[in-house]
Parts: sequence; C-alpha cells; structure tokens
Amino acid sequence: MPDFASEEEEMRFWDEHDPSDYIEGPADVIIRLKKHKKRAVTMRLDEPLYQQLRAVAARHGLPYQRLMRGLLRQSLTALLAEERRLADG
Repeated sequence: MPDFASEEEEMRFWDEHDPSDYIEGPADVIIRLKKHKKRAVTMRLDEPLYQQLRAVAARHGLPYQRLMRGLLRQSLTALLAEERRLADG
C-alpha cells in the first residue's frame, strides 16, 4: 500500500486501482466510503490567520485544510443549533 502525500492523491489512486488488489487472503475488511464529494473553494486569509492555522494544524499532525474544514463544520453546527434554539423560543 503506498503512502499518500495528500488526501487528493489518495482519492486519485483509489479511482484508478481496485482495493481487492491490496488484500492478501481472506480477512474482515472495513472500507470507509466518503459520504460526500468535496468541492474545492478559494478563500483569502490574512497572513497571521493563515500562519496560526498552519501552526495549530502542525501541532495536531493534520493538514491545515483538514483542520480548517473541521473548524468550519464545528462552527456551522453550533450556529445552526443556536438558530434552532432561538426559533423554538
């Protein structure tokens, strides 16, 4: 199994290869399928924010894009929950 430099590289690899070619003999195999296709977006960040994001991601052993996606998801979930709470009175 190759080591992938990025998630995009891994996605391209599995688009072109059959996972059964990498399974040796009978085994219980769990294949995690991605729920949603990701869309590339462009976002401008000021330099200090970008550097902080990269530093925090590095401390957590993550690519900064994955950290940013997680932070956006977490913040959006909290915002939507607050909107529901306010709508319910």
